[in-house]
Amino acid sequence: MTIKKVIKWTFIGLGLFIVLFIGYWIVLFYNSGLLQSSSKQELIGNYNKKEKQILELKSYFNSIVPNGYTVYIEFESKRSIDFSVYEIGKRTSQHGNFGLFQQWDINPYDYEEPPNRDTSEYSPETNSLKLVKQRLSWNDDTFRTIKEKLDNANCISISNGEPTEVGFARSGMGKYSYTIFTNSVPDSLKNQYNDSCTYILYSNRVALEYGGGAIGSQCFPDK
Repeated sequence: MTIKKVIKWTFIGLGLFIVLFIGYWIVLFYNSGLLQSSSKQELIGNYNKKEKQILELKSYFNSIVPNGYTVYIEFESKRSIDFSVYEIGKRTSQHGNFGLFQQWDINPYDYEEPPNRDTSEYSPETNSLKLVKQRLSWNDDTFRTIKEKLDNANCISISNGEPTEVGFARSGMGKYSYTIFTNSVPDSLKNQYNDSCTYILYSNRVALEYGGGAIGSQCFPDK
């Protein structure tokens, strides 16, 4: 093989490597949400289109979380969730409440408990999803129903309580959400939920929410 051919195939190989390398990081960033984008207009449009389904999701999720617990769940995909569970008012250490359970990017239908649990004073109480399911009286079908109702509402996450937070979409490192009250927003909280940064009051029961990430805008980038 001549030197020219060696150089030619070296550059072809290098080019192929660069393409595969860039493609790998694009897929990684997309799956992590960093390349996903949304807007306040899409947030509003989805609520106008899916209000019934969003309120049904809110009602259902609050009905399945027992009193005394705060639960956050976000579906990264059909079989991957971020999941955290807190027992309200319970201290897990002398430093405060660090939750009953908190794991990211896990399969709720085929969960493998980490072999070595973090036992520091700042760690959740357990890594056992089985225990958490028992405490909440949930099973695999519960997760499937939550996913179905999130899909029906065109949303990705929910956290119970009053108000209830329903996540609409990731956008870069930020996230667009709805903060939904059962009744009208109390007068004493209207300024808080209409600060034109994190919250924009959309109706007497709903505030639009934008949560910034580690970098980038910490307020609505398109207010």
